Amino acid sequence: MENSTVTRSRPTFLVVDDDAMVRKLVAHGLAALEPESVIEVEDGLQAQKVLSERQIDVVITDVLMPNMDGRALMQWAKTNCPEPLWIVLSGLDTFDAAIDALHLGAFDYLAKPPEVQRVRVAVRNALDKIEMRRDRARLRGQIERSNGQLATKVEQLESVCHMLEDQAAVINDDIARAEVIQRALLPKHPPKVRGWCVESLYRPGNIMGGDFYDIIPLRDRYVGIVVADAAGHGVAAAMVSVLFKLRLALWDDQNSLPLMPKDVLRVLNGHLCEDLSAPGTFITAVYALLDHRTGHVRIASAGHPSSIWTSPGGQSKLLTRTGPALGLEAQARYTETSLDMEMGDRLLLYTDGVLEGGTASPTHDDLTAAMLQSELDRGELLRDAYERATRDVARDRDDITMILLERGEGVSRFDDRAAAPPPRETVLAPELPPRLLAGVAKGRAYMSIAGKATWMRSSMFYEAATQLMQRRKDLTIDLDACEYLDSTFLGTLYEIVSANLGAVRLQRVPTHIRALFDELSMECVLSCASLMAEPLPEQMEPLKRTDDDANQQGRRVLKAHEVLASLSEDN
Repeated sequence: MENSTVTRSRPTFLVVDDDAMVRKLVAHGLAALEPESVIEVEDGLQAQKVLSERQIDVVITDVLMPNMDGRALMQWAKTNCPEPLWIVLSGLDTFDAAIDALHLGAFDYLAKPPEVQRVRVAVRNALDKIEMRRDRARLRGQIERSNGQLATKVEQLESVCHMLEDQAAVINDDIARAEVIQRALLPKHPPKVRGWCVESLYRPGNIMGGDFYDIIPLRDRYVGIVVADAAGHGVAAAMVSVLFKLRLALWDDQNSLPLMPKDVLRVLNGHLCEDLSAPGTFITAVYALLDHRTGHVRIASAGHPSSIWTSPGGQSKLLTRTGPALGLEAQARYTETSLDMEMGDRLLLYTDGVLEGGTASPTHDDLTAAMLQSELDRGELLRDAYERATRDVARDRDDITMILLERGEGVSRFDDRAAAPPPRETVLAPELPPRLLAGVAKGRAYMSIAGKATWMRSSMFYEAATQLMQRRKDLTIDLDACEYLDSTFLGTLYEIVSANLGAVRLQRVPTHIRALFDELSMECVLSCASLMAEPLPEQMEPLKRTDDDANQQGRRVLKAHEVLASLSEDN
């Protein structure tokens, strides 16, 4: 067996940038990693020559360069030199090009000018990934050369699991830092506008959220108020909200006038339809343009929940959407509604997390009634709505954002509180093992699989099923409580069924498990799945592990995957 303490050989880096100062800055950051060499070239054509002649571990390349840019170089390397990992450099004006490079498989992205410490961290992470890839290849080769060492390999896999847990903790820290960056896009302090006050409440559902809002003074007369909600949760939704912020334009410099809300949404929609190619990716938004001298407000809404206006006299109105969500229809058009706000009037903009939280979430009528209570403090109104929306919602709740605008003197406040991260010790809490039971009734053998069944229990399941089939003429396997079958367990189940065609019957197969059978071309397993269900024996005993199970696990993993691979080229 190879010595696990062998250290990594010194790496070779290639820096590609037409700016000599940037190359020197990156090379300086790489020097602390003690590389074998750092090669500097100024365009993609020179880089092609180096990559064809030298073994390179990590390439750090600019996106836009003369002769051959970074994207074209990466496209060439995918076929001709796929081994190195790529880190792209890009300024804000080449953000779209950097996104293309990430789609081509770039490992990381650094903003220009790059910070020395950030360069070191990104490259060190890339080297760690290269080493993990090499370790994985070495482990695979060892397994193929000697099945006798499989028990040891299981221990190594467990060690890798611990390593992955540590890396997951690092990823969680990175996400927390990304949340800080995303939060920097939110407004820091409410604008001071005489005769007006505004209150906000922002709560992401997870560490990173897909909601975004801003309140932007436009010269000396207007204020733009925007609330947006990207589809989904977590990192992906947060990145869409960042893209929304980058594409948001509110002022017409040519005419020295604010853009009308319908035009703001129309232009935004055009940009997002070009930028968002993944299915199901879109963002809803509402934009209000306030003339704070006259109180006139224009509002346009792109698939967003209805805004609410109230007056002290008891009047109220729902301001509904005036066009579809952004990023769905390239030719979409948007209209506007308008109103004139008098003293004491209120306008509430919010995201759908307010209405679609728990069973106690407020309705439009509830929010309107609260707004009509002039004695109710604005902050108290928003906090009460938030408390109702999150009551009895333990986890996986939606982001919540609310902005309440009121005409009148008062103190404006922003309440932007980050989501509390889960305790680290519970982030990767071990899952309970599956519950595998076996029993006999009226001469028939029965087994049941409950929970998440993985390779760790596949050998035990195979041996128990084989022994039951040797003693009994048929076997019923119940999957009613099965949550998940990994690839090893699926291959094992196929072996059992195909070796005993006509004698094995599956019952109460969940829809998601049946979909796996279909996806992996497990026709004979599908053919023995019955729509009828027999009652299980009253006495069912849990399967017991033996010392031989650990010795057989590696062979079982290989055998199960060989079986699945033989069923379909896609497998």
